[in-house]
Amino acid sequence: MKLAAIVPLNRRSQAKTRLAGALASSDRANLALWLAQRVIAALRDAQVVDGGIGVISPDDEVLRWAWRSGATAVRQHCGGLNDAVALGRDWALARGADALMVVLGDLPLLAAADVRALAAAATEMPSPPSITIAPDRAGRGTNILVVRPPAAMPFAFGEDSLSRHVALARELGIEPRIIQLPGVAFDVDTPEDVRELATRGLWQPPHFERDLFAGEAS
Repeated sequence: MKLAAIVPLNRRSQAKTRLAGALASSDRANLALWLAQRVIAALRDAQVVDGGIGVISPDDEVLRWAWRSGATAVRQHCGGLNDAVALGRDWALARGADALMVVLGDLPLLAAADVRALAAAATEMPSPPSITIAPDRAGRGTNILVVRPPAAMPFAFGEDSLSRHVALARELGIEPRIIQLPGVAFDVDTPEDVRELATRGLWQPPHFERDLFAGEAS
C-alpha cells in the first residue's frame, strides 16, 4: 500500500473562527499552525506515509510554512474544506498513491503510533475499496479518514461528518471500519478545548486568563 496523507488548512485570517470571542486573530492563527505542526510531525515520524504529505491551503504564508515543515504545498484556488480534500486526493493520485489519509489539522495529541495504527487497519481491511474512520470524541465528526483507493468515495467533512461518511460508504457497498483513538479524538474547536490545552501544559496564548475566563468570576 502506497499511502499519501493530506492536511487541509484554512487561511490564517480565517483560522479557528469559533474561538473569535476568546482569542485574538493573531493568537488563533498561531494556534492553528502550532496544531498543524504537531500533525505534520506525527505523520512524518510514523514512517508509513510513503506517498508524501501534502498541505492544502489557499494561504501563501501557510503554504510557505508547509514547505519549510517538509510537506508538499498544494495551492487551493477556490471552494471549502471538501474541495480542499478533493484537490488533495487528486494530488495523491498523481503521485501514484493507492490509499489516502485525510487528517484534520487541529489534533494536538496525534502521535506517530496513531498514524501507524490507522495505516495498519487500512491494510488489514478486505480487498479494496475500504474506508477507515477515526472519529472525534463527541462521536459526530471525522478527524481522520483513510480511503483505499483514494477515489473510493466522495468526501462529506463538516457537521455530523461521521454519520455522513458512514452512509456514503454503505451506499457504495463498503462497510467502514471505525477506530476509536484517544490521540485522534481530541480536536480544538471551542474555548473549553483551549482551556484543556492549557491545563495539559501544551499551549497557552498571551492573556489566556483574561480572554478565556473573562466574565466567569462570581
